[in-house]
Amino acid sequence: MTTFFIGDTHFGHKNIINFEGVKPFRQFTSIEEHDEELVRRWNSVVRAGDTVWHLGDFAFGSKNIAVAGRLNGRKKLVLGNHDLYPSAEYLKYFEKLYGSAPLGEDTMLTHIPIHESQLERFKRNIHGHLHTNKVDDPRYVCVSCEQINLTPIALEELK
Repeated sequence: MTTFFIGDTHFGHKNIINFEGVKPFRQFTSIEEHDEELVRRWNSVVRAGDTVWHLGDFAFGSKNIAVAGRLNGRKKLVLGNHDLYPSAEYLKYFEKLYGSAPLGEDTMLTHIPIHESQLERFKRNIHGHLHTNKVDDPRYVCVSCEQINLTPIALEELK
């Protein structure tokens, strides 16, 4: 069983394919094409027994949360700034919801990068939110879709 990470899928977010900051990574002609390709890429690497940490901004529109039912793996969600719907909607598909979550003793999982002072306790922060941007510090690892070819990335690949 493998542990994967991904963030900022933005399922159902029609404008995500128009934002200049996320091109050339999301060059789709429609949000339906975008969503189907993200489902295909997710399921191409994640198997039923794998765990996937989604690091926020899963979907726009509560009806679009249901796409999680088509995604392989045991899913955990660290809530992002756009994950605004009732918890019960997410918990139909995700095992648990988090504001942030430690991974072992040295890694913190968040949506938005943690403050540098927190890296005295945690040696690494795996996060989303930045899309095509990066923090110029190797202790920060951004798993926004654009950083990982729109495909969940295994923990071993991040090490």
